[in-house]
Amino acid sequence: MAKKTEGRLVNRAELAEILGISLPTVNAWVKDKMPVVRPGTRGTEWQFDTAAVIQWREERAKHAADGKLNDLEAIEKETALVKLERERLKFAKEAELVVPLDQLERRLSVVFAEVRTSLRNIPKRTASLLVGETDERIFTKTLLEEIDRTLTALSEFNTNALDENLDADQPNGAE
Repeated sequence: MAKKTEGRLVNRAELAEILGISLPTVNAWVKDKMPVVRPGTRGTEWQFDTAAVIQWREERAKHAADGKLNDLEAIEKETALVKLERERLKFAKEAELVVPLDQLERRLSVVFAEVRTSLRNIPKRTASLLVGETDERIFTKTLLEEIDRTLTALSEFNTNALDENLDADQPNGAE
């Protein structure tokens, strides 16, 4: 038995034209459970009851308006979460669990400069050891030992001592 219609029966294109929407919007609404009198198949057009579709849209709009109260609650929850996160960050700073970005950048620039200098000095430190050497294995072994020495020295590099020196370089009031 066919459903009783209160509005006009229309196909997808007519519905789109009546409501001033695009065909992709009609398709999206169908996926969102918009009422359909008859789904389209090969050779058969979709059929919609305009009154049922308009009522469905009104109910969705009403539900969305009711949801605005929920949106206020969501905003209040989000605000509370932001405040909590600020408190956590404040605690982390006081406990020195975090480092200000500018301080980290200063430390990294000094460390990278040290890495660059150390790596660029490898040829100077190995040249006298490798002069006249023709054995590739000795070349490789010597260079790897020097690289390992350099990396070990860099791993022991004390970045904590940098803080006082770097902070002293900052203008008054800067951190």
